[in-house]
Amino acid sequence: MSVTLGNNLTGFTITHDLIRRMIPELGKRLANADAAGTLDQAAARKLADWWSMFTTILDGHHTSEDSHVWPVVLAAEPGLAAIADTLEEQHDSLDGHLAGIDEGLRSLAAGESVLRPLLERIAAFDELMLGHLSLEEEHMVPVLRDKVTHEAYLGMLGSLAEGHDPADFVPTMPLLLEQATPVARQFMLGNMPPALRERYDSEWEPAYRSLVASLPPA
Repeated sequence: MSVTLGNNLTGFTITHDLIRRMIPELGKRLANADAAGTLDQAAARKLADWWSMFTTILDGHHTSEDSHVWPVVLAAEPGLAAIADTLEEQHDSLDGHLAGIDEGLRSLAAGESVLRPLLERIAAFDELMLGHLSLEEEHMVPVLRDKVTHEAYLGMLGSLAEGHDPADFVPTMPLLLEQATPVARQFMLGNMPPALRERYDSEWEPAYRSLVASLPPA
């Protein structure tokens, strides 16, 4: 029988997996559509809608790290304070790139010729984000998994849940779970309230699959 050691970081891990996949995938979809001559305003609008789901996930991830996750990590390992400060500073810079990409997609959907600078911004964002994730995973994630007590970890999760309506973020979960393993999917969805799970299965996941099917190919 296998035993899981440390705190379960499934949500954290699949979010990082999504970030690594999603940013270059946006660039590929844009470039492929341009090469095929199908990057019209309608395609750009659909890509903007798809990307907005990602920005919701990433905004929530960054906010929760700064407000809840890093304080718990620092309580267990105070020597990481300088790393936490660096990560928070990087969040501000990354959020600026995120807003710029969103603006570029909206401009593209409005018929403006902004593809080249948009692709350059996506590539720059991807490079910065990869370095940011590596810094987190080298220094903060091992402490969160192995040194933060289980009680403190559960308390952090409870604090994160307070004041948040699940309906605000559950509609983005089909994107988050799109390439998750069955085990990770069950972990993320298994304790969802029945009424919310019914909406997820009957409404939000089918809507997401329909949106993805309409996007330019990656």
